[in-house]
Amino acid sequence: MASLVQLELDEKDKENFQEMQASIQKMQQEIHMLSTKLRSRNAEAKHSQLTLAELADLPEGTRTYDQVGKMFLLQPLPEVKSKLTENVAASEKETVAMTETRTKREEEFKKLQEDFQEFVKAHVVEAKEEEKDKKKE
Repeated sequence: MASLVQLELDEKDKENFQEMQASIQKMQQEIHMLSTKLRSRNAEAKHSQLTLAELADLPEGTRTYDQVGKMFLLQPLPEVKSKLTENVAASEKETVAMTETRTKREEEFKKLQEDFQEFVKAHVVEAKEEEKDKKKE
């Protein structure tokens, strides 16, 4: 039989409880968003690195095309390589920054969860007391 937890809250405690729940939910969404952006940026960097590796063996005069939206523009090979190199460097910087931000958010999330657990423990109505009251009746 599953037992339900009952909390004894006054109006101020109810507000605090709802604020804590909202903060936890917001933090979870933020961490998820950062993780998604991080995966996307890593994929972009990997794509640029693989493309650079493929272009490395080509002679300088090779006709190369750069995709812009749905079209392709003829670009000099050194310019395409330069753009890809810049993209890899920018991706690595962003990845480091996003990883640090995500780590901080995860630590904040852990602290929020601990605070929430303490709040709940402080306001739990003891089930044993309720059982004693029922037995007395």
